[in-house]
Amino acid sequence: MKAKIAGVKNITRLGDALDAVMTRSTGVEGMVLVYGASGVGKSTALAYYLNQFDAIYVEASPAWSLGSMYAAILAGIGIAAKGRAADMERQIISELSASNRPLFVDELDYILLPGQGTTLRMLEALRSIYSKSQMPVLICGMSGIERKFKLREQLWRRMFQRIEFVDLDLDDARIVADTLCEVGIADDLLADVFAATAGRMGRLVPVLAQIERRAKGNGWKTVDRQQWGGKSWHFGR
Repeated sequence: MKAKIAGVKNITRLGDALDAVMTRSTGVEGMVLVYGASGVGKSTALAYYLNQFDAIYVEASPAWSLGSMYAAILAGIGIAAKGRAADMERQIISELSASNRPLFVDELDYILLPGQGTTLRMLEALRSIYSKSQMPVLICGMSGIERKFKLREQLWRRMFQRIEFVDLDLDDARIVADTLCEVGIADDLLADVFAATAGRMGRLVPVLAQIERRAKGNGWKTVDRQQWGGKSWHFGR
């Protein structure tokens, strides 16, 4: 399989959203909410745009406190954390403003778990970092996170871009096969793979890799339904 990014609709929509917030006019909000089920390609997309936009990346933890969240962001910037929480926040804001780098916060569901007493403070801290630095902040989580944000009006209205990652359609599946596979996947076989995986990226790619391995082993340049012969699939997520 080729080490490339497939330009499916989820990927292009997120890219358009990030372009919009990075080049937005004064007065336009700049937070981005990305959400979707497991295996729809959120992590792959974030990894790609992390490099494209030289973003600062942190992954939320259920063990986070306000101070440890600040420390994680500073570590993402490349700075050792020191001082009180207020000092760390000021340093984060200063570094973001000076570097013109967006902040990506992944797996935010972890700080929205029941019993997380500091949840509201951490969410408000992220809003404060965005508001004071005016650099985009992207928040990523599982489906359902958007409903929790709607309950917090100050945060929700700052979400200029809200991107739901959904399962692929058949056109997307063709883009994935053509971009990643080193052998041709015939339309009839791709239709079978698409139906079996329900368009879930995390399942589709391992199946395509399985087909590619068998095709290479048999010296096939292209694989169709007849050649595959009804063999079973080994699904990913």
